[in-house]
Order: sequence, then structure tokens, then C-alpha cells
Amino acid sequence: MAKILIVDDDPTIIEQVTNILRAAGHHIESRQQTAGLDDVAREIAPDLIILDIHFPDDPQAGIKAARRLTQDPHLCRIPILILSGINRSTKFPFSISENDISEDFLPIDAFIDKPVRADLLLQKVERLLNPSGKSPIQRCRVEE
Repeated sequence: MAKILIVDDDPTIIEQVTNILRAAGHHIESRQQTAGLDDVAREIAPDLIILDIHFPDDPQAGIKAARRLTQDPHLCRIPILILSGINRSTKFPFSISENDISEDFLPIDAFIDKPVRADLLLQKVERLLNPSGKSPIQRCRVEE
């Protein structure tokens, strides 16, 4: 099946998501930080990246990583799914959802709140791996 890269600082989340996706036949790689993610993605060549937003060193590390990935001509076609607990773990007066996906603010393809339900995760992963329509963001905004 697909090669999926999970990037989350929480090893419990990585284990949970890995178990769900491996049971569905996917090959999983994981990292606990966004530092060097561009190089890791080039090396692994995943079909999908599942990315957290909030990391201990930077509360916006996942958003910044998504922006870098979508601006890289070698990585911009890889779909990105944000899996984050930011809506319940922060005191923001707003929440983040798929309605916030945009080329400039949140250049991703899908968003799921933690804790994740296995059925919803599998549904989103399937949709991203086998798209039937246009991505919510313009892929590969850079010159190739």
C-alpha cells in the first residue's frame, strides 16, 4: 500500500496512528520533530505526511513545516494531513479546522482533531491517497 510519514512529538500518538495505518496495510515511518523534515521527506519519498502542529520547541512548527514542504518543488505534491490537538490544548479564542486550509495560512489537504478516531483517520487517508477532486490548496506553487 502507501508509504506514510508521521511527524508528531508524542510517541503515544505515533504508536496509535501507526497501529491503525499498519493494520490497513500501509508502511509507516515516523519522526518526533520537524527539524530536517524536508531532507527526511526527500529520502523517504512518502505518499502522505501526517503532521502535528504544536511541538515543544515551536508551537507553530507543523504549520511552518507544511509551508516549507509545499514550497519545495520536490515535495510539494505530497499530500499533508494535520493531526493536532491544538483546539483542545491551547487557549486560543478560535479553533482550527478544514475551513482554515489555504495556500498562505494552512497549506495542507486535510485536518483532524486529536484524539483521532480510527474510522475517520482511515477515511481521510484513503481520500488523500486516492483523490477524486482538486486539492483545497494549489499544489506546487513553485517553478519546477
